[in-house]
Amino acid sequence: MVTNLPAEAKAKWAEVVACRSIPEKIRLMREFISLVPKHKGTSNLLANVRRRIAILERELERQRSRKRGGYGGFSVPKEGAGQIIILGPTNAGRSSLLTSLTSAKAQVSPVYFMTKKPIVGMMSYQDIQFQLVEAPALIKGASEGKMNGPQILGLARNADGLILMVDLSTDPVGDFVMLRSELENAGIMIEKPEGEVEVIRRISGAGLQVVGTGSFVDCTLEDVRRLLSSYRINSALIRIRGKVTLETLEESLFSSLVYKPTILIANKMDAEGAGENLARLKRFMTNLKIPLIPVSCRNGEGLTRIGDYIFQMLRIIRVYPKEPGEKKPSHRPLVINEGATVIEAARRLHSKLYKEFRHARIWGPSAKYPGQRVGASHVLKDGDIIEIR
Repeated sequence: MVTNLPAEAKAKWAEVVACRSIPEKIRLMREFISLVPKHKGTSNLLANVRRRIAILERELERQRSRKRGGYGGFSVPKEGAGQIIILGPTNAGRSSLLTSLTSAKAQVSPVYFMTKKPIVGMMSYQDIQFQLVEAPALIKGASEGKMNGPQILGLARNADGLILMVDLSTDPVGDFVMLRSELENAGIMIEKPEGEVEVIRRISGAGLQVVGTGSFVDCTLEDVRRLLSSYRINSALIRIRGKVTLETLEESLFSSLVYKPTILIANKMDAEGAGENLARLKRFMTNLKIPLIPVSCRNGEGLTRIGDYIFQMLRIIRVYPKEPGEKKPSHRPLVINEGATVIEAARRLHSKLYKEFRHARIWGPSAKYPGQRVGASHVLKDGDIIEIR
C-alpha cells in the first residue's frame, strides 16, 4: 500500500528536494518527519528518511573536517570495464587478493590495519580490464564514523560492484554479518531486490518517460503519473528494472538505498579448520543469493574463477565495432550493459553515428545470420560484431 501522506507532508518533501544547502535540507527533513503519520505503512519511509539524514550529517562533518585540515577524500576515478571495491575486516587478505589478481604493489603484512588509503590495480580479463580497489579495513561501527568508515562506505556506494572478503581461519560468518550490517546501515544493499526504480527529475515540459527492462506490476501509467504529481513531479525520467510496484516507486522518492552486485570471497582455504568454517558459512548463506568463492591467496586456489564472477555480476556485454568495408572488427570491445540496443551502442561510439543512424549489420550471437541488417531497437548480445551505417 502507498503511504497516502497528507498534502502538507508532500509539499514539505518538495522543499527538501529543491533545497541545496545540507544544513537546511536536514532541517526540512526533520520537519517532514514531524508531519508524517506514524503507523506501519510509513515505517519504511521514515527509516529511509532518517538514514538520509544520518548520511547528510556525516557528509557535513567530513566537510568541516577538511576545512580544519583533517582527513581528505578517498575518491578513486573509475577506469576499465567496471570498478570493484574490495571490502573486509583487517587481515582477511585484501592486499593479498589485490596483488594476486593485479600488478598493484600493495604491502602484504600480518600487521593489523596496514592499509591506510585505497590501493588501485587493474585486473585483466580476456580482452577487457576491471579496476580493483582495496579499501582500508572495515570495522564494526564504521557506518557511525569509526576508522574512516564513512569514506570507505562512500567508495562502496560509488562503485560498480563489491568484493566482500572473510577469513576462514577465524569467524567467517561473524565477518560477513558485520560487513553486511555496516553496508545496510549506510544504505547499501548487497542482495538484489525484486524491483529497482530511479526517478530522475527533468526540466519542466519534458513529461514522464519510463525506460528500462522492468515493468510496473500493480498499477497503470496513469497511477504512476498521479502519484508523482502529488509530489509535484510532472517531468521525469523513470528507470525501472524487474517488477516494480507503486509502493516501490513511492519509497524510491525517499530512499537513499542503492544496490551493489556483490560476490563473497572466503580466503585462507589453506588454514587449519578452514573446511569446517567454510561449511558453516555455506549453511548460513543458503538463502542468500550472493556467490561464494572459497580461495587461498597463498597458494592460488580458486583465484582463476574470480574474473568470470565479476563479469557476470556486472551484467555487461562486449560488442566489437567494425568499420564499413573492413574485414576485421576492432580488437577493443565496447563495454555496455546487458539488454542494450544498437542505438545505445551507436550513442556510445560517436554522436554522429547516433544522430545520422540509418541501420546496422550484426555478426555474432544476436544475429539470425552473418551480417544481418537490423534497426535501432535490436538487442545486442555479448560477442556481437556491429557495423553501423
